Amino acid sequence: RHMRHRFRHSQPRMEGFSRSSKGATAAANCGNGRRSRTAGMALGGLTVALLGKQSLSGQEAFASTPGTAQTAAQPKELQSAFLRGSGSASAGRAASTSPAATALASAGAALCGAAVAGAAARARRKGTLSLSALSERASERREPGVAAKNAIRTEQLVTSVDPSVGPKGTYQVGIDFKNWLQSAEEEIEVDGLRVEGHIPAWLRGHLVHAGPAKFEFGDDEFVDWVDGQAMLYRLKIGGDNECQYKNRWLDTWNHRMHKEAGRIAVRETCSRPSLKSFWERFQYLFSPPNNENGNLHISQIASSRCVSMSVGSACLEFELESMNTLGKVPFDDELVEGGPLIFHAEPHVDKNTGEWITCAIQLRISMEDMGLKPEYVVFSVMPDTSKEPGAPVKRRLIRRISTEYPSPVHTIALTEKYVVMIQIPYPLNWDGMLNAEARWLMNGIYEGNLNDYNTWQPERPTLIRLINRETGEETKIFETDPFFFFHIINSFEEKGGASGEDEIVYLDVVCYNEPPVGFPLRQAKSGDVEDWRGGGGEVRRFGMNVTTGEITCEGWPDNCFDEPKINPKVDAQRHKFSWGVIDDNGMLRLTKQDHDTHEVFKWMGQDTSRELPWQPVFVPEPYSDKEDAGVLLSFVRDQPTGNNFCVVLDAATMEEQARIHFPE
Repeated sequence: RHMRHRFRHSQPRMEGFSRSSKGATAAANCGNGRRSRTAGMALGGLTVALLGKQSLSGQEAFASTPGTAQTAAQPKELQSAFLRGSGSASAGRAASTSPAATALASAGAALCGAAVAGAAARARRKGTLSLSALSERASERREPGVAAKNAIRTEQLVTSVDPSVGPKGTYQVGIDFKNWLQSAEEEIEVDGLRVEGHIPAWLRGHLVHAGPAKFEFGDDEFVDWVDGQAMLYRLKIGGDNECQYKNRWLDTWNHRMHKEAGRIAVRETCSRPSLKSFWERFQYLFSPPNNENGNLHISQIASSRCVSMSVGSACLEFELESMNTLGKVPFDDELVEGGPLIFHAEPHVDKNTGEWITCAIQLRISMEDMGLKPEYVVFSVMPDTSKEPGAPVKRRLIRRISTEYPSPVHTIALTEKYVVMIQIPYPLNWDGMLNAEARWLMNGIYEGNLNDYNTWQPERPTLIRLINRETGEETKIFETDPFFFFHIINSFEEKGGASGEDEIVYLDVVCYNEPPVGFPLRQAKSGDVEDWRGGGGEVRRFGMNVTTGEITCEGWPDNCFDEPKINPKVDAQRHKFSWGVIDDNGMLRLTKQDHDTHEVFKWMGQDTSRELPWQPVFVPEPYSDKEDAGVLLSFVRDQPTGNNFCVVLDAATMEEQARIHFPE
């Protein structure tokens, strides 16, 4: 649901759009009104999956395996972040680890579990097999003793979805929230994970997620899932199918306070402490939040320092090998003087330089205006920052942007010259926040959620801002019809226009007609989730002519797509393919999109009656210039049993190569 994407943080990009597009096209409804009212795909950047009793979230990042050496003779484009290829099996060369190899992946607007099947599954499940029969064949698919929890029968491998049939809670919304939103109970480390199939020899490294995993303390329950306390999950892939799983709590001040008190003890994004008296609550209003719960974005600064962030959280650092939390990143610059930064966008790391770039909102106190002065703050961390864990970090201010209606920015894009930022008409709702706070003060019950913090104002346009990365200067602001978005696919620069020499910046975005509905935790856990039927957005390409000030738009209607990933080697360039998740009548499907032909290739081995994938990650194959050479990784939840595993797909063919089973 929030979390999301990239290697070295390359913003994905799209192709297959006419460059002579004129005028903006209307947003697609994605069939039967399934626009953005979705939990399946529209809730932002963080996916959460259940690993046995562990909650797993969709922020992914890869780091190189320790000990890999950089070979000067290797092509620069082979240096990737995340899981990085360890070398050609035939050549036997070591993986390159560029200074720019920074890791990040997001997790997106929807809570997801994970699911997987494939060529091996098809071979195993030919003919008619009930769920009980599948359990009897546990030696082939899962550890002994795993029984199905629900009376769901699979007569055969189901690879298409008819919304009129199927178990309630599966085809209705695609996600079994009631059984899925459970708190993690333990920290574990397991070597020798069971692997079916064969992991490519070049695929080695770490896949790290962060997500909410603890939803209650004592009798108190958080109002919204985004307040769930952060846990880190790491899948380590070595050679010869050797894999390790490890999870650790992100050791934050917030979590310690809740745990010691046995109740909700401090402020979270959408929850307030459980205090009995009006006087206690009144006093607490003047206590500044500590903002420690990084359950959303994971990335690396200075190519090696791992950090976790969330909507309202500080930037928290942890060690990759031990998974120990080091604490808040000690920023040492002028930005700390303006007050806390909130609503951070997913950091984007330049694939060539390693510069770590993001933006956030800062509510500065203006004595002149006698009130708050909201500003966007666009800043970066340079790659020559100290690599010593815990060392002070100095941020480079790129630009401050004053605005009367600041709205959250979930993702940004980079081109060679610009930071591309989208400001949607979804500003902070001061009245909603104050009303929720006043109700809590009076009766001790806080009922605010993310929707209370923002107001959809479709009478305003959506603004696209191009900010020079070096000078901080902003071009003309481009206006377009209102839309809501979570994820930018890609942005790049080209010459074009009537003269053929105009400077044009193209931007590919997954757009929605309106924001998603709220996501209160208690209602979701009750199973009352019909309002959040799965859905995706419409892919649109905007062309901003910097020379003339004109903007054009055209799209790919009705593809119900989101969580886009591309090959990071083609970041900030035109590309042909992207990978992501589509809504198939309420069920989530892993897909490959051809943006030239508008063809969609599904992972046909998926059993859509039970297997729920999310948040794919593209890992490029070393020593290959083919755009679709690599693997697609996705955490998958088997909904009847609650078990999870990671599927490894051939990105070119979408055929399954391996599945890595997590602890039950």
